[in-house]
Amino acid sequence: MATLTPGRLRVASYAAFAPVCWREDGKAYGRDIDFLRAFAAAQGLALDVEFFEFDRIWERPGRGEVDIAAAGIAPLPARQAPGVGWSEPYFTVRRSLIVRAADAERLATLDAFGGRTVGATRGSTADIDTVGRKPSSALLVYYDMQEEAVEELLAGVIDGFGTGDVCSQYLVERHLGDLAIADVHEMEEPEHFAFAVRTASDLLQPLNAFIQAHKDKY
Repeated sequence: MATLTPGRLRVASYAAFAPVCWREDGKAYGRDIDFLRAFAAAQGLALDVEFFEFDRIWERPGRGEVDIAAAGIAPLPARQAPGVGWSEPYFTVRRSLIVRAADAERLATLDAFGGRTVGATRGSTADIDTVGRKPSSALLVYYDMQEEAVEELLAGVIDGFGTGDVCSQYLVERHLGDLAIADVHEMEEPEHFAFAVRTASDLLQPLNAFIQAHKDKY
């Protein structure tokens, strides 16, 4: 296969979207990682994961930095980039907030965040969704690390953190009794995860075939 490094599949990912992708002790974990590791093995390739900020991570394959970007990315129209092709979708997600469990009733939707502070990852769909829906008096702040956002939410520094429902469920399960899921909703167009692929490679067709055969196991 025409990968950047012969015999290896180089993947750009993000360190803080557990359980989709995350980094722990320098190693890559998550559903996206496991899925692409299985794809790489099926193609006779070893997997190398490199971590970047989430914002514009989908552009990196087109710049020849990696073969694929994988970080729970929705192929929004604004995310089209030169040299990048998008795979078929492999997972569908809904938007949500995590809030303190004690605030679950009064902060059930983003409309209730007037005068409050909500966090998101810069450049993420949660960022776009929050900017478009929050009350004008709500303050939006950005976090590079999911763990820091959760710590500051529990400490009362922020009042909610926007993320996909798959991440919210994971975080609430890890903090049983302390966190709750709020404001679960779909985007105007259903939000599907897809992989951003370097078009100069020949990866897109076999990746799409793998997705069709295995996405029910994601």
